[in-house]
Amino acid sequence: MRDKAHRIVVIALLGALAGCATGTGDIVRDQPGPDYVQDAAGLVAAADWSKTRDVTVVLSEYKFAPADPIFQVRRAYRLILRNTGKNTHTFVSDGFFKAIAVQKLVSASGTIANPALESIELAPGAEKQLYFVPVKRGTFALECSVFLHDTYGMEGRITIL
Repeated sequence: MRDKAHRIVVIALLGALAGCATGTGDIVRDQPGPDYVQDAAGLVAAADWSKTRDVTVVLSEYKFAPADPIFQVRRAYRLILRNTGKNTHTFVSDGFFKAIAVQKLVSASGTIANPALESIELAPGAEKQLYFVPVKRGTFALECSVFLHDTYGMEGRITIL
Protein backbone atom coordinates (compact mmCIF):
# COMPACT_ATOMS: atom_id res chain seq x y z
CA MET A 1 0.00 0.00 0.00
CA ARG A 2 2.80 2.40 0.87
CA ASP A 3 4.46 1.79 -2.52
CA LYS A 4 1.25 2.66 -4.37
CA ALA A 5 0.77 5.88 -2.39
CA HIS A 6 4.40 6.83 -3.03
CA ARG A 7 3.98 6.27 -6.79
CA ILE A 8 0.84 8.43 -6.83
CA VAL A 9 2.68 11.28 -5.11
CA VAL A 10 5.63 11.00 -7.53
CA ILE A 11 3.33 10.98 -10.57
CA ALA A 12 1.42 14.01 -9.25
CA LEU A 13 4.69 15.90 -8.64
CA LEU A 14 6.02 15.06 -12.11
CA GLY A 15 2.77 16.28 -13.64
CA ALA A 16 2.99 19.53 -11.70
CA LEU A 17 6.60 20.05 -12.76
CA ALA A 18 5.75 19.43 -16.40
CA GLY A 19 3.01 22.04 -16.15
CA CYS A 20 5.44 24.55 -14.67
CA ALA A 21 7.90 24.05 -17.51
CA THR A 22 5.46 24.97 -20.26
CA GLY A 23 4.75 28.48 -18.97
CA THR A 24 1.90 30.80 -19.88
CA GLY A 25 3.60 33.41 -22.03
CA ASP A 26 4.14 37.06 -21.23
CA ILE A 27 2.02 38.44 -18.41
CA VAL A 28 0.73 41.92 -19.17
CA ARG A 29 -1.88 43.77 -17.09
CA ASP A 30 -4.93 45.15 -18.87
CA GLN A 31 -4.53 48.45 -17.03
CA PRO A 32 -1.47 49.63 -15.11
CA GLY A 33 -2.13 49.96 -11.40
CA PRO A 34 -1.42 53.09 -9.38
CA ASP A 35 2.03 51.74 -8.50
CA TYR A 36 3.13 51.78 -12.16
CA VAL A 37 4.67 54.91 -13.74
CA GLN A 38 1.94 57.43 -14.43
CA ASP A 39 1.86 59.18 -17.82
CA ALA A 40 4.08 56.48 -19.33
CA ALA A 41 2.81 57.36 -22.82
CA GLY A 42 3.86 61.01 -22.37
CA LEU A 43 7.30 60.06 -21.06
CA VAL A 44 7.80 57.64 -23.96
CA ALA A 45 6.73 60.29 -26.47
CA ALA A 46 9.18 62.82 -24.99
CA ALA A 47 12.18 60.44 -25.10
CA ASP A 48 14.91 60.85 -27.71
CA TRP A 49 14.71 57.43 -29.39
CA SER A 50 17.51 58.40 -31.84
CA LYS A 51 19.92 57.93 -28.90
CA THR A 52 18.58 54.57 -27.75
CA ARG A 53 21.10 52.47 -25.85
CA ASP A 54 21.08 48.71 -26.34
CA VAL A 55 21.56 46.39 -23.37
CA THR A 56 21.52 42.62 -23.87
CA VAL A 57 20.67 40.11 -21.15
CA VAL A 58 21.14 36.44 -21.97
CA LEU A 59 19.01 33.87 -20.15
CA SER A 60 20.25 30.28 -19.85
CA GLU A 61 20.41 27.42 -17.36
CA TYR A 62 20.39 28.88 -14.66
CA LYS A 63 21.57 32.44 -14.90
CA PHE A 64 21.14 35.91 -16.33
CA ALA A 65 24.20 37.40 -18.04
CA PRO A 66 24.72 40.03 -16.88
CA ALA A 67 22.78 39.42 -13.66
CA ASP A 68 23.07 43.06 -12.63
CA PRO A 69 22.21 45.41 -15.53
CA ILE A 70 22.39 49.15 -14.82
CA PHE A 71 20.26 51.85 -16.48
CA GLN A 72 20.17 55.64 -16.22
CA VAL A 73 17.02 57.57 -15.55
CA ARG A 74 15.37 59.39 -18.49
CA ARG A 75 17.39 57.64 -21.23
CA ALA A 76 15.80 55.55 -23.96
CA TYR A 77 16.76 51.86 -23.91
CA ARG A 78 16.24 48.74 -25.94
CA LEU A 79 16.64 45.76 -23.64
CA ILE A 80 17.37 42.68 -25.75
CA LEU A 81 16.42 39.48 -23.93
CA ARG A 82 17.82 36.32 -25.51
CA ASN A 83 17.22 32.77 -24.27
CA THR A 84 20.19 30.60 -25.26
CA GLY A 85 19.13 27.79 -22.94
CA LYS A 86 17.26 24.56 -23.56
CA ASN A 87 14.41 25.48 -21.18
CA THR A 88 11.79 28.22 -21.11
CA HIS A 89 12.82 31.10 -18.84
CA THR A 90 11.15 34.26 -17.57
CA PHE A 91 12.43 37.75 -16.89
CA VAL A 92 10.52 39.00 -13.83
CA SER A 93 11.18 42.16 -11.84
CA ASP A 94 8.09 43.67 -10.27
CA GLY A 95 9.90 46.78 -8.99
CA PHE A 96 11.71 47.39 -12.27
CA PHE A 97 8.54 47.00 -14.36
CA LYS A 98 6.85 49.57 -12.10
CA ALA A 99 9.80 52.00 -12.40
CA ILE A 100 9.89 52.28 -16.21
CA ALA A 101 7.75 53.82 -18.95
CA VAL A 102 7.43 51.14 -21.63
CA GLN A 103 7.07 52.01 -25.30
CA LYS A 104 6.72 48.44 -26.60
CA LEU A 105 7.63 44.77 -26.26
CA VAL A 106 8.68 43.21 -29.58
CA SER A 107 8.89 39.49 -30.32
CA ALA A 108 8.75 37.23 -33.36
CA SER A 109 4.98 36.96 -32.85
CA GLY A 110 4.37 40.72 -32.86
CA THR A 111 4.46 43.93 -30.86
CA ILE A 112 2.64 44.91 -27.69
CA ALA A 113 2.42 48.70 -27.36
CA ASN A 114 2.67 50.33 -23.91
CA PRO A 115 2.37 47.11 -21.88
CA ALA A 116 2.12 47.10 -18.07
CA LEU A 117 4.41 44.12 -17.59
CA GLU A 118 4.46 41.49 -14.89
CA SER A 119 6.56 38.82 -16.61
CA ILE A 120 8.34 38.27 -19.93
CA GLU A 121 8.63 34.64 -21.03
CA LEU A 122 11.16 33.35 -23.53
CA ALA A 123 11.04 29.92 -25.10
CA PRO A 124 14.37 28.23 -25.92
CA GLY A 125 16.09 30.19 -28.71
CA ALA A 126 13.67 33.12 -28.46
CA GLU A 127 14.54 36.81 -28.39
CA LYS A 128 12.39 39.75 -27.27
CA GLN A 129 13.11 43.46 -27.22
CA LEU A 130 11.77 45.84 -24.58
CA TYR A 131 11.85 49.56 -25.43
CA PHE A 132 11.56 51.73 -22.31
CA VAL A 133 12.60 54.82 -20.39
CA PRO A 134 13.68 54.40 -16.72
CA VAL A 135 11.77 56.82 -14.50
CA LYS A 136 12.28 55.84 -10.85
CA ARG A 137 15.70 55.25 -9.30
CA GLY A 138 16.37 52.14 -7.25
CA THR A 139 17.64 48.59 -7.16
CA PHE A 140 15.16 45.87 -8.01
CA ALA A 141 15.22 42.08 -7.65
CA LEU A 142 15.33 40.08 -10.89
CA GLU A 143 14.35 36.42 -11.13
CA CYS A 144 13.19 33.63 -13.38
CA SER A 145 9.80 32.54 -12.04
CA VAL A 146 9.90 29.07 -13.61
CA PHE A 147 9.72 26.50 -10.80
CA LEU A 148 13.08 26.21 -8.95
CA HIS A 149 15.08 28.29 -11.47
CA ASP A 150 15.73 31.02 -8.88
CA THR A 151 16.76 28.34 -6.38
CA TYR A 152 19.39 27.17 -8.88
CA GLY A 153 20.75 30.73 -9.09
CA MET A 154 18.69 32.38 -11.80
CA GLU A 155 18.36 35.74 -10.08
CA GLY A 156 19.96 39.14 -10.09
CA ARG A 157 19.48 42.85 -9.47
CA ILE A 158 18.54 45.67 -11.82
CA THR A 159 19.71 49.17 -10.90
CA ILE A 160 18.37 52.47 -12.18
CA LEU A 161 20.68 55.40 -11.38
